Amino acid sequence: MHIKKEMKLADVIQLNYMLIPVIHRFGINLGFGDKTVAAVCEENEVDLNFFLQLVNAYHDKDYFPKEELQSIPSKDIVTYLKMTHSSYLNEKLSEIEDLIEALQHTETEDEKYILLIRNFYEGYKNELTEHIMHEEEVVFPYVLTVEEICKAGVISEKNQKIYDSFSILKYQDAHDDVEEKLMDLKTIMIKYLTPPLNTNLYHKIIQDLFKLEEDLNYHSRIEDKVLTPKVILMEKSIKNLL
Repeated sequence: MHIKKEMKLADVIQLNYMLIPVIHRFGINLGFGDKTVAAVCEENEVDLNFFLQLVNAYHDKDYFPKEELQSIPSKDIVTYLKMTHSSYLNEKLSEIEDLIEALQHTETEDEKYILLIRNFYEGYKNELTEHIMHEEEVVFPYVLTVEEICKAGVISEKNQKIYDSFSILKYQDAHDDVEEKLMDLKTIMIKYLTPPLNTNLYHKIIQDLFKLEEDLNYHSRIEDKVLTPKVILMEKSIKNLL
């Protein structure tokens, strides 16, 4: 069952509560009463088509309207991706770190294993943070510049400098490296470490790592299957201007 504009947004949450963070990234907060999806999007100045395509892509793993998503302006896609980055940096990564720290404070646990988990996670967190900051400071400004050049049909001196400094092809493989690190951490915890006595907390950390990995996969799919091909096409059209 796909989510449609005439559905009440509250019913959408009842249908799939995992969409709460996705909806929040559009700047939409809970408390929308009986308003429909279309009404809430209009009230929050959210592109209805983009909202529907994206929540349905999250809701149904087999649904991914690549061509329709590529028709969305890059600035809207970038705004959504930046909100996703914010949730990783300000919420998800810290929440998992706090759980690992709580595990470490349990006196009866095996400190050697817990320290290994903590160090590995810290390394992963630093790598993901660095990756996100690169996108925020280099990739996204480049994407917006490319779109601006295409709209204007001319290249200003400032835009020429940004355009010459980067290419979207340079960062395509970076996502695989970040996701592999997270998979390595889960594998170590599941297959090779002796679980500590506080198994409930240990299991929750693993479950949260799975949720983070799933969210990152959706995030990367938007970047790799929608934004990157869109920018490659724009780069080709710009070359015709030169």
